[in-house]
Amino acid sequence: MSAIIDQNDLKISEKKATQASPRLLLIGNPNVGKSVIFSYLTGRYVTVSNYPGTTVEVSHGKMRYGGVDWEVVDSPGVNSLAPHSEDERVTRDILLEAPPDVIVQVADAKNLRRTLLITSQLAEFGLPMVLVLNMMDEARSRGIEIDVNGISELFGIPVLKAVATEGEGLYDLFKNICKAKIPTDPLNEPRERLLAGEGYENPGHTSLPLQNTFEWMQTQDANLREPVENYLEKSGVEDEIFKPESRLRLRKLSSRLDQLRNGFLEQSVAKYKKTIPTVVDELRSGVVLKLVFILLALGTLTFLYTEIGRAFGLPTPYSLLTTWLDGHALPRLIASLDGLRLGWLGRLLFGTFNSESGAFENGLLYPAVTQFALLIAPVVIPLMMVLRRSRLFGERLGYWSRDWKTGVPMLLVVLLLMYEFVGVIGAASLVDALENTIFNTFLTPGLQAIIPPGLIYDFLLGTYGLISVGMTYALAIVLPIVATFFIAFGLLEDSGYLPRLAILSDRVFRVIGLNGKAILPMVLGLGCDTMATMTTRILGTKKERLIATMLLALGVPCSAQLGVILAISGSMSLGAVTTVVGVILSQMLLVGYLSSKIIKGKRSDFIFELPPIRIPILKNVWTKTRYRMVWYLREALPLFLLGTLILFLLDKLRMNGRSGLDFINSAFSPIVTGVLKLPERSSQVFILGFLRRDYGAAGLFDMVRNGLMDSVQIVTSLIVLTLFIPCVANFFMIIREQGTKRAMLILAFITPFAIAVGAVVNFLLRYFGITF
Repeated sequence: MSAIIDQNDLKISEKKATQASPRLLLIGNPNVGKSVIFSYLTGRYVTVSNYPGTTVEVSHGKMRYGGVDWEVVDSPGVNSLAPHSEDERVTRDILLEAPPDVIVQVADAKNLRRTLLITSQLAEFGLPMVLVLNMMDEARSRGIEIDVNGISELFGIPVLKAVATEGEGLYDLFKNICKAKIPTDPLNEPRERLLAGEGYENPGHTSLPLQNTFEWMQTQDANLREPVENYLEKSGVEDEIFKPESRLRLRKLSSRLDQLRNGFLEQSVAKYKKTIPTVVDELRSGVVLKLVFILLALGTLTFLYTEIGRAFGLPTPYSLLTTWLDGHALPRLIASLDGLRLGWLGRLLFGTFNSESGAFENGLLYPAVTQFALLIAPVVIPLMMVLRRSRLFGERLGYWSRDWKTGVPMLLVVLLLMYEFVGVIGAASLVDALENTIFNTFLTPGLQAIIPPGLIYDFLLGTYGLISVGMTYALAIVLPIVATFFIAFGLLEDSGYLPRLAILSDRVFRVIGLNGKAILPMVLGLGCDTMATMTTRILGTKKERLIATMLLALGVPCSAQLGVILAISGSMSLGAVTTVVGVILSQMLLVGYLSSKIIKGKRSDFIFELPPIRIPILKNVWTKTRYRMVWYLREALPLFLLGTLILFLLDKLRMNGRSGLDFINSAFSPIVTGVLKLPERSSQVFILGFLRRDYGAAGLFDMVRNGLMDSVQIVTSLIVLTLFIPCVANFFMIIREQGTKRAMLILAFITPFAIAVGAVVNFLLRYFGITF
């Protein structure tokens, strides 16, 4: 934290000044900007996205304030302090078990009722707090005005305005932390009168959050009894509320207290929130807007026609345009600019003339440049321009994306765009460029020239060398795929599309005992199954969390594995890709459906906030991508090298003329070559897939690229590898979230199930003579 504050403005008490670390808690509804403020206060980056549930565990950071080191805690978002999901319980437990010195409530200025619900609940705890009304820019664009001074007088606390993503108001927040005050509870007096009429005495918010306790009771959460009783005991108040004879009476009283709070919220919103009717000025640049609409329509139609044409071998505008560029336009352009000497970047992006042959040679990144410029940009750029100029179009787009008739085609376009960006640009063009320029042209030949043949050579550059295999797989094959996926995923996260996808997919997830909220862990699993397993906490019941965890382990490939699969799919027919996707999805639906019938428990209600459709902030997308790439390199690269080292040692350790790999291949041969009909080397892919799924996928990619598999074997191996056991990191996360017993049961089920599905698919394809 680099902000400078006048020390005279700070009023830290002597008690706080002598404490080791005063604690500041960020609390608020999901998706209101808590993590942005956390990053500002602490200088520590946490993932920020445009959908609820981004933060599912508590983040801790430090800030220097008034000469004192403060601990800053970023809590998961809550819709109420009466928890209905695991992440909401985490926030409640912080308040019960480790009350902070200061609370900063971060709120969405557009949703004042939800804001004041949390504020009124926090008021009962008697802890100093500050209220930050974030997203004021969106409130202003909707004609919403908030009486900040009135709310401040109502609760007796500082109330600030902010636009956290732009940095607006954050410095004021930093200055006002020292001015946090214990809130006045506006419900205290009417609650006292209500309780007195029922024969209860309200001890007040300094000793017991009484109404919160009634609300906690209504959740009927068995895990809630102990922390509430502990809190009541600490408060010095005798516990009468859990006695059986009091339950019916207290249930009726809880209902009356709910009515009291709801009435207060309705009156407060009517008093402090004003909406001024606004006319959306869609005509301020009418000609430009219509032109952009036309470009968006043409770009989308051209993109779809190109995808269809590729599938059926038809000429497309893209193929015709690239042929014209390659044969005429680009060589002439480069020739005319030759005097400018475009340098290595121009040669890399576009190409150059070979002085000896006189022929034009495309640059290594030229396919990626043309793919993006001619196919993806004509859809994405006009869309962003329309969203920037027309808020009404953004609202309509949000509605279309969650309606079944229009949402499914839109989902198809999104998936195709991701395929082109990740599977073609990342997995084909960038992988080829990186592998050919850095590894095959410079690094590997340079090392081969200076390292003499022998053990060191084999260790670094041999068949299982750390550089020739480990680093090549991790950096040349997987890294470009992961990078492009993280960019695409970051754009989807910040656009607000994922919550609408949750609504669109709700009817599908209901078949397997879940609801639409489960789409978030599933989509996050395409980035990392380990982190996605943690986000299952946003689901409301233990049954839902167990089913989602099992499906993540079963059939959701991580980013690198998905990217490699997309790369392999680029060389396959449409029928092969459809078979792989269809089998995996059908098995996930089957397992989910059977699990929903076998596992006891209930499904939670689907209550979900829809954030507005937003234009992604490219700085935020880049920051997330950068941090995720650093995380990938720290986690994956050592495991890639470790896996390669294991292969190297197994290859060198020999007994009776056979290597350790020979023994492993022989041990797995009855399954790999006998049941699945795959090459013997495939056993190494599946074994290393447990260490890192993307390592196994990279090994499979190498086998396919070298022509070691036929089309049926490729389809079978892709299905088995996707359905196969989770990687080590995800397995330990399953143990953490579900316990050792359930984790072992999941592992014991998935392993034979994946092999059985692969065997059936292989048998059916060969029996009916189907090839791709």
